[in-house]
Amino acid sequence: MRKSWAMSAVASVLLLLILTLLLFPRTSADSVTIEEAQASIEQLYGGEINNTMEAEDFYQIEFNRANGRYLAVVSRADGQVTSLELIEPQGPAKKMTESEAAEFAQAAEVGEVDEVHYVQKSNAYKIEMLSDTEKKTLVVSAEDGEIMDVQKEPREIAADPEDPATAPEEPVAEPERIISKDTAIAIAKETLNGEVDDIEFVQTADGGYYLVEIDDDATDREAKIQIHAIRGETMTVEWDD
Repeated sequence: MRKSWAMSAVASVLLLLILTLLLFPRTSADSVTIEEAQASIEQLYGGEINNTMEAEDFYQIEFNRANGRYLAVVSRADGQVTSLELIEPQGPAKKMTESEAAEFAQAAEVGEVDEVHYVQKSNAYKIEMLSDTEKKTLVVSAEDGEIMDVQKEPREIAADPEDPATAPEEPVAEPERIISKDTAIAIAKETLNGEVDDIEFVQTADGGYYLVEIDDDATDREAKIQIHAIRGETMTVEWDD
């Protein structure tokens, strides 16, 4: 009788367990609770839990440490940390001063330091330098002075009127002439009346002259006539028969 009662009790317990598993199955995603995940982060990294979000397969746990705010992803199946990211640095992480970073920049590139800015998120200095022909932007690690990036662009330099090297050249003014080209041609035709092939002005110390080339088909003669640009007189005549 007692044996039958014991077997009946064991069967009842087994049936209750089966019903519990059927009605409330424990999946692999429920292997780690949110409290256990938080406790694991605190034990591994220390700091203070700030916020926790649940997803189907993982927890996102945001927590603060002395050097910044972190985001950890924890698997709900086994409690493993699958990723860890520093999302906001906090506090002074730099090791070198602005002047020290500027020295590293000048050792790496030619030019003068114009501006220096510290970027806390990347713990680096952004340094702008100017050379004679370029504007340069360098990113220098505040940790060890490593040149992390260099960008260059052409630099336009405004002309200094007092500096002969940069002052724009003034155009050479054409000397004032007393007679025009037409007048020079008319004077030249007094020597040979024909068709003008070419006329050229030549600058000289005494005011210059016109060189007029005339061709006369009727007489089959050619002449190159030199007319003074100021006095208007015929200086020379070269005939080409």
